[in-house]
Amino acid sequence: MNKICIFGKKSVICQKFLSKIKNFDAFDRQEFDVTNFLSIKNFDFSGYDTVINFAGHSKGNYKSPIDNSWSNYVDQVNVNFLSNIMLAKKYIEDNSNGRFIWFSSKTVKSCRPYQAVYGASKSSTEFVFRHWNIEYPNFKFITMRLGRCKTNHLFNTFEHTKSHDEIDAEYEKSPYVDSDVIALKLLKLIDLDCSHTEEMMP
Repeated sequence: MNKICIFGKKSVICQKFLSKIKNFDAFDRQEFDVTNFLSIKNFDFSGYDTVINFAGHSKGNYKSPIDNSWSNYVDQVNVNFLSNIMLAKKYIEDNSNGRFIWFSSKTVKSCRPYQAVYGASKSSTEFVFRHWNIEYPNFKFITMRLGRCKTNHLFNTFEHTKSHDEIDAEYEKSPYVDSDVIALKLLKLIDLDCSHTEEMMP
């Protein structure tokens, strides 16, 4: 049976996904902060067939690069890049046949100037995993590269300066992928026996 370890369980996609599976341990940021690298080092991944990291953010990216805070940029790099690298590194040490699933973004291919740090953090993770896959061919790196999707991501990006109704109106301005669709696709990927990139665009 596929035993799954999940980080970032409060994400909208994760909540939709959890309702479809049974054999898992799931942690929110208060229970396990993925930017606490000492906690990652001390975590035992050996009992898990699959690890999924839902954590990620682009806080402040509605602002210009100059206006966004340095702390937002540091946190973006820590959450979107370093946490994935450190989780996968320790997981490989504990289970060289494991399966690591994480979420990338269409911004790795094209982004606006204010999205550049966010896009770079995702692109850097993809770069590392492509090369680690050569070194560890039995380990499965599964990337879900998402386009615009309706979650709490945009609400958090605007740092709660817009109401949920205003965010909903923003979403309706252009097509998006529904979180249920992503959760169903993820359900098909948790048993995949090879490295893979799944691109989901509106």
